[in-house]
Amino acid sequence: MISTFNCVNKWFKINMFAININKTHYIQFKTKNKPTIDINIVRNAYPIATLPNIKFFGIYINDSINWSCHIEHIASKLSSTCYIMKNIKPYMPLNTMKTIYYSYFNSIISYGLPFSDFGETHPLV
Repeated sequence: MISTFNCVNKWFKINMFAININKTHYIQFKTKNKPTIDINIVRNAYPIATLPNIKFFGIYINDSINWSCHIEHIASKLSSTCYIMKNIKPYMPLNTMKTIYYSYFNSIISYGLPFSDFGETHPLV
């Protein structure tokens, strides 16, 4: 892991990029059957922190390799969207409600679906 980080760091230097240590973290995936390995990554005397979950291109990933963190995040977004749609329903025609549904609710629930089954698509409606 550390040698991989050194290779990445070298590539960044060669290509004149900088690593922002304040925004750099790593995630160590774990399983129930295997103990985790204690890894310490340091760059210029600054330790790089490990996190139990991260946001990667809008998808929340946790170290247990399950969807609980992502589901928790989108559930609150969907709840807010449902609340808004419920409150504006009496004032909007059906076509407008459908547009709002596809713009907000459907886009939230369908974002990242290609990653859930490694590229298979799922019809939602």
